[in-house]
Amino acid sequence: MGGDAAVAATRLRRQPGTGLGLGRRLVRSSSLDEFLTSRPAGLDVVRLVLAFLVLVSHTWTLGGFGPEPESPLTPKFLTLGGFAVAGFFALSGLLVGRSALRRDTRTFARSRAVRILPAYWCALVVSAFGAGVLGWAHDHRSIRHYLSFDPTGPFAYVGRAALLPVDFSHGIHDVFASSTPYGRATATVDHGPVSWINGSLWTLPYEVRCYLVVGLVAVAARRFGSRRSICAAWALTAVLAIGFHWFAGETTFVVGPYVDAKLVELLFVFLTGTLVAVFADRIPLVGPWTLVALVVAVLAGLRSLFFAEHVSSALLVLLLPPIGALAAPLAAWLRGVDISYGLYLFAWPVQQLIAMYGWAGSAWTSIAIATPITVALALMSWHWVEAPLLRRWRPR
Repeated sequence: MGGDAAVAATRLRRQPGTGLGLGRRLVRSSSLDEFLTSRPAGLDVVRLVLAFLVLVSHTWTLGGFGPEPESPLTPKFLTLGGFAVAGFFALSGLLVGRSALRRDTRTFARSRAVRILPAYWCALVVSAFGAGVLGWAHDHRSIRHYLSFDPTGPFAYVGRAALLPVDFSHGIHDVFASSTPYGRATATVDHGPVSWINGSLWTLPYEVRCYLVVGLVAVAARRFGSRRSICAAWALTAVLAIGFHWFAGETTFVVGPYVDAKLVELLFVFLTGTLVAVFADRIPLVGPWTLVALVVAVLAGLRSLFFAEHVSSALLVLLLPPIGALAAPLAAWLRGVDISYGLYLFAWPVQQLIAMYGWAGSAWTSIAIATPITVALALMSWHWVEAPLLRRWRPR
């Protein structure tokens, strides 16, 4: 869930002019393109808030406190976590898509791999050999038989997940299956309670596939132009989204071996961000279009799940940058530290452990316990893994 602003964040430190005045100047920027060119650290704050909203949203289901909170934009159909994930993909399309169109293919691929993979692999290891070991020991009073090489063991889990497959098992043995509310709630008739080590990781394979698509579009853009290429890719994705919704059988028969409805949904949101990026010089950061986007997003969210997932979610690309501009003063306090990705990666196993040990009697108590632990893990990931590699492989 890391955007290109995170690379710039390693260069940003507290500078003269950073503060409320900067936020106001950015809001008054003549265009979205001018705002993006300013390397807006305020978007780091937005992503951090989105990651925290995922933690908050998952608290209810993982802790057994009831259904997840509703999305503030589309409360009828989406959860708070769904809103946050959509925001991640919209901003990623805006920032990463812009990067893909401005860099050569090799540099773009390397920057994305360095930003996403090392921290993701660390999260897999921590989930399997940290949270998984604790979960197994809680149920079996030892770690004997846990470190096995069978298909349901931790080594197989890490090996399968390392290459970002869309369809892989999220469990290890029976860890968290019967000892957590979520494991019991997701029980099936055939298999009983289900193990969920780190359910948040499901979005990463989809995000990487969005990177692959925009990378290919960027190659085509060198011959046919950025706007023409992005418009064509966006229109094709829209057609596929409509096909999966209204002609699911026929669409699945034609493209099923290559894409699924969830990939098309997230790719549509992502490419909407990239579409906005290529026309950013014509779009005001704040103006009538901002209000229009908000009204359309709310109305679409009242219409149906399809419109909430596609239209409302995609329009976040126009609603979140102004918030990022206003958040510039808060970004100064972060001092270039971007823990949003780590917060997203490590929250789930921490929350599962809290639920397993029964440390929280309410959702808000769970949030109060999970947040500092997850922030600590995210800080370690940033300082020991993400930031050093970003500095080492920074594009020259």
